[in-house]
Amino acid sequence: MTNWDFISTNMSLIDAKKLVKTYFSGGVPNPVIKGISFKIEDGEFVAITGPSGSGKSTLLHMIGFLDEPTEGQFCFDGKCMVDLTDDEVSYTRNFEMGFVFQAFNLLARTSVYDNVKLPLMYSKIPEKEWDKLIMDAINAVGLEHRTDYLSSQLSGGEKQRVAIARALVAKPKVIFADEPTGNLDSVTGKKVMEFLRKLNREDGHTVILITHDLSIAKTADRVIHILDGEIESDRRTKNSKSESRNPKQIRNSKSKKSKKK
Repeated sequence: MTNWDFISTNMSLIDAKKLVKTYFSGGVPNPVIKGISFKIEDGEFVAITGPSGSGKSTLLHMIGFLDEPTEGQFCFDGKCMVDLTDDEVSYTRNFEMGFVFQAFNLLARTSVYDNVKLPLMYSKIPEKEWDKLIMDAINAVGLEHRTDYLSSQLSGGEKQRVAIARALVAKPKVIFADEPTGNLDSVTGKKVMEFLRKLNREDGHTVILITHDLSIAKTADRVIHILDGEIESDRRTKNSKSESRNPKQIRNSKSKKSKKK
């Protein structure tokens, strides 16, 4: 293991072992992911990079419980996908993982508040707790002054921040951000990346970023580069944290401070 700066645990948050994904067209196999293995610890900020067609989006679909591998094993927080029922897979994907996409995927004629509320409507979280969770998520991305605005009234950067708040609202264990700056100009994209970095560094959230932009990837602490369905490199960046930190303690501390307000 490389210069690991997290307080170690026996169980990685994400553990992928020899993942293979093969699609078939007319009976002809098309291997997209070719035996990839890696681990991601709780509290890491990891960028998965690669050119178009490298397999990075396919990999995201597998580690985000959106698709099953053809071969290999994937475990999330100690739970292996192959051992879960369909309902358990859906629950894990919907409430232990948060997703941010390039296209925002907001309801245009719906307020910021109601867009962020959507995941809670399908959760088991008591409705009496919703308002606090929604406002905590909106405050986390600095949009409390836009709470009642329709998403159609927001700038591109604000829309992406609403999407991040929506991903945060159910307190997921990991945030997957798939090309989150793809539809934004460079200045706005930089601001969105600063928010993701803050969520990781100050709030203890695990963030997995999918991007083809190497300048964006440098925001992360670790970069896994995919080429032709295989890991070409896996390295730490200059942003890698030097101090020991326990992301679970950071999250718990934030939660206690929030309850006191």
